[in-house]
Amino acid sequence: MTSNISSSVIPHPGELPDAKRDAPRAFEVLKKGGVIIAPADVRYGMMATSTDAIERIFIAKKRKAGHSMGVVGTYNLLTRLYDLPELIPNVERVVKNGTLGFAIGEGPFSRDLARLNDENGLVMVGSSANLTDQGQKFRVEDIESEIVEAADLIVNNGRQKWHLHGRAGTILDMNNERVSRIGANYENIREKLIDLFGWSVPNDPDYDMTGKKTVGFSIKGSSEN
Repeated sequence: MTSNISSSVIPHPGELPDAKRDAPRAFEVLKKGGVIIAPADVRYGMMATSTDAIERIFIAKKRKAGHSMGVVGTYNLLTRLYDLPELIPNVERVVKNGTLGFAIGEGPFSRDLARLNDENGLVMVGSSANLTDQGQKFRVEDIESEIVEAADLIVNNGRQKWHLHGRAGTILDMNNERVSRIGANYENIREKLIDLFGWSVPNDPDYDMTGKKTVGFSIKGSSEN
């Protein structure tokens, strides 16, 4: 179902995307306990920094019991949370089976927003901007109305760059050195894992290593984040 966007959207008409301008706007919403929808490199995500806002995301997504959210931040934050997971708001919604999903913000907007949160002592968590099990959304126009209505601010930076893969992000299990989910840009990630770290990782079932699509299509792994 395509949404009828009524929430506050930036950039405003006539403005181009500008991370230095838009990240502080989004940060102010998060600081006040709001929910934002924003680009997350692979697709659009819902982000929050407060317990109440996280619960709003779970309700809007119709999130199933046992699902969790990931932390989105800086490398500095990752090193701090390794020892102090209690810094995470609504930690029981984020840490699952003693593990933490973490994404380092990529792209100018995500990096600036992560930096602002870090500088002000906020921990941002996020999940994909779609109803549970209904697929990633790569354009704001495709986000379901239930998700849009839960957001206090939407940052619309157009179609996200990995949309042709139609996949969520790749997830790595750092403790066990394995791939938990084959996702967007996996052919490049796989190459780096082998060449730089010596991991033993599976081939992509859907693309060869030149990026050519093979027969069939599937997203491996059950984690949505």
